[in-house]
Amino acid sequence: MVERFSNRLAREVSKKGAAVVGLDPRLEALPRDLARNAPPEERILAFYRETLPLIAAQVALVKPNIAFFERYGAAGYAAYEETCRLAREAGLLVIGDIKRGDVGSTAEAYAEEHFRHADALTLHPYLGSDSLQPFLRRCAAGDRGVFILVRTSNPSASEFQDLPFEGGNLSQAVARKVAQWAADSSPDEPGFSSVGAVLGATYAKDLGPYRELMPRSWFLIPGVGAQGGEVADLAAAFDTEGQGALVNQSRGIMQAFDPGDEDWRQKIEGALSHFVSELSSLCKQVP
Repeated sequence: MVERFSNRLAREVSKKGAAVVGLDPRLEALPRDLARNAPPEERILAFYRETLPLIAAQVALVKPNIAFFERYGAAGYAAYEETCRLAREAGLLVIGDIKRGDVGSTAEAYAEEHFRHADALTLHPYLGSDSLQPFLRRCAAGDRGVFILVRTSNPSASEFQDLPFEGGNLSQAVARKVAQWAADSSPDEPGFSSVGAVLGATYAKDLGPYRELMPRSWFLIPGVGAQGGEVADLAAAFDTEGQGALVNQSRGIMQAFDPGDEDWRQKIEGALSHFVSELSSLCKQVP
């Protein structure tokens, strides 16, 4: 029998905590002497071959952002595929940060391709339910998950997400739909669903109300570190057992060194250890 993504996620988070490491490769930030004269995609893969085993020793999930790979064309996309493969080979769950959302056969094609490489995907819901159905069907079938953009961490998110709508705002209307999709994906099972939500750490004060709106959804929370979000502000995203939320950090871990540093591996491990410890302390404080 296929194990549900939400169940596997809960088990892995119970073992290794709520940290997610974002993989957003920037050539100028890679170790200077690692595959120095190789093409961009080879330098990126050399970096992840070195670092994914270090990451897997401490956390359960990574989130490769496809844009940072696609900028290098077909070779970059191949590097994305290989990075996902290497991560899963190391025992990590992969959240493909692809932010897709399109209609009909286009959405079906996206779902078919991207779920080949990742255990879960980020999606945007602006086109409505039919744009998400090919992904939601795979969640209901078992071993795949989605995280739907609800309240994002970027500064101009409020331009649309705060627009008045049905007694609240637009992002709250999306949250109510996410709650419905989460319930529909596993109506006969208790606990969290495989249909989750993306909620920015920069809007931490809103996490409690969103948790009330989406009691069965895992929250994926970007925006910690370079974007200004603080781990200490995120307690409301978790349930009383310290579950239900995943906190992503990218640059603060994977760029925790200067390109010329010889001890760059140790600096990544140290930054990651600090992040994991911060989250562990937070989860222990959840009432």
